[in-house]
Amino acid sequence: MKFRRLFFALLPLLLLCQPAARAQAIAEYEPVPFRISSLDTAFAMQGDFEGEYTVYPEGVGVRLTKALVRIGTHCPYKGAREFRSISFALASLNENGRWKTDLRSLKYVVGRVMLPGDEHRFDGVEFFIPKRLTTDLSKHWLVAQMDDWVLNFPAGAGPTEGFAYASSCRDIFTKKKNAEDCVLDERTRRAKRTQ
Repeated sequence: MKFRRLFFALLPLLLLCQPAARAQAIAEYEPVPFRISSLDTAFAMQGDFEGEYTVYPEGVGVRLTKALVRIGTHCPYKGAREFRSISFALASLNENGRWKTDLRSLKYVVGRVMLPGDEHRFDGVEFFIPKRLTTDLSKHWLVAQMDDWVLNFPAGAGPTEGFAYASSCRDIFTKKKNAEDCVLDERTRRAKRTQ
């Protein structure tokens, strides 16, 4: 009898908590806008990416709404290169204080031949970066990896594979900030490092 009375006394409380728990679960999977850019850097292949990321228990979804990849004109190599593919990864610091990528999405194949000064724009591409349940996202950030092949190579040599990167703020998963602020923070950090 006591159990029955206790059950009916707590029932309204349980029913009231259910919508709050559902709202919290939905909020956890809310898309967050981001912008990652390596434009005006030393990389021969540079990228500017806008979109949204969504954190799920099993990984991070990345959806690009605007993407631009440009071949810089400052590189000593002036020949053709193939923009082969792009992928996204979670990066973290290793024990030596250098960054590494350990969890990566599948590659999106582009296959576009480009020359210095060429640009390639695309949108609507989605990636999924799997993660372990124990992954601490506060110690990770997003990195876009652009893969390319140098196509005009000396006789007897083969194509050379290369990589270029664009990374988000290192605190992208812990601070909610304007996507433009993140790009400015990264450029400031790079400028201080070169001084």
